[in-house]
Amino acid sequence: MQISAPQLLEFVRNIAAPDPKVRELAADQVTDLVSSYSLADGRILTGVLAAAAVCESDPGALEAQLNAIIQLGSLAEPEMVAILRTLDVEKLPGGLGEYVTDILEG
Repeated sequence: MQISAPQLLEFVRNIAAPDPKVRELAADQVTDLVSSYSLADGRILTGVLAAAAVCESDPGALEAQLNAIIQLGSLAEPEMVAILRTLDVEKLPGGLGEYVTDILEG
């Protein structure tokens, strides 16, 4: 089952929502449906999640975004996540720097 264009757009909107809880939930929902994405869907979502992660200030939302990128990994080109290189992995909370390293080296 593939997701519809309205569902894809809703994910994108929620990943960029002002509320960090909405962003976190959206990233978790993306992860829940990983087997439903076409290659194009996965690339769109991975690019949006990577851009959101670079701007993210909430640790919970950031963890969910990075986890979603890892789960979508086979659908993304390295160029889609290259923006994550702008993150200072040493300054990320908890083990989130390792998530970024895994994504970039994957």
